[in-house]
Amino acid sequence: MRQEKRAVMALALVAALAAATPARAQGSLQTYGLLDLGVEHVQGHGGPGAIGVTRMQFGTLPSRLGFRGAEDLGGGTRAIFNLEMGFNADTGVIANGGRSFGRTSTVGLAGDWGTVTLGRQLTFLFWSMTESDIMGPGAYSSSSLDPYLANIRADNAIAYRGSFGAWSVGALYSLGRDVVATNSPGGTNCAGELPGDARACRTLSGMLKYEQASWGVALGADRIQGGPGAFG
Repeated sequence: MRQEKRAVMALALVAALAAATPARAQGSLQTYGLLDLGVEHVQGHGGPGAIGVTRMQFGTLPSRLGFRGAEDLGGGTRAIFNLEMGFNADTGVIANGGRSFGRTSTVGLAGDWGTVTLGRQLTFLFWSMTESDIMGPGAYSSSSLDPYLANIRADNAIAYRGSFGAWSVGALYSLGRDVVATNSPGGTNCAGELPGDARACRTLSGMLKYEQASWGVALGADRIQGGPGAFG
């Protein structure tokens, strides 16, 4: 356990130093985003017999602003980071439970062997579905049936993802899946990392995927633990 903890701390330190020190090799930094708004009229909003409503909300996908970068450490290994915030463009309010970078906040290492990332990130239930669910987290999609599908992220997470030919594998472990208390899918008040409670608010996630040019099959699963004061 002590050696494992030292290895994780060393990973975080190497990635942080690579981002903070002057570049010794070629690096990259990208700013990206999406702004999407629409006006809709929904008849019968609120149930049978209800009066229709005209409103503004995001169109195809939620708006976001992000920053990602990589730094070559040599030997085929790169230090990487990704910060991505979501916001409601109609009001300017920060989304994802009010987190500054609630969509993604990671630092890690990458190479031919795959990627290891630490921070708030998508679970592998998302990565197992993303190519086959053509509507994704749109306004009217599978997320309308289950709000968890639009919020399948975990705080305090350690993840590995690798692709080897037609096969892709991934595993994630979160020490405390959700530190925000908003009583909504974007914040469930389950911070975890409690002394004496090794199960509170932990998350396990995994994926196994096989893909060809015209077809593929994927298996993904999340297991989420509750904790003191957690919503839902």
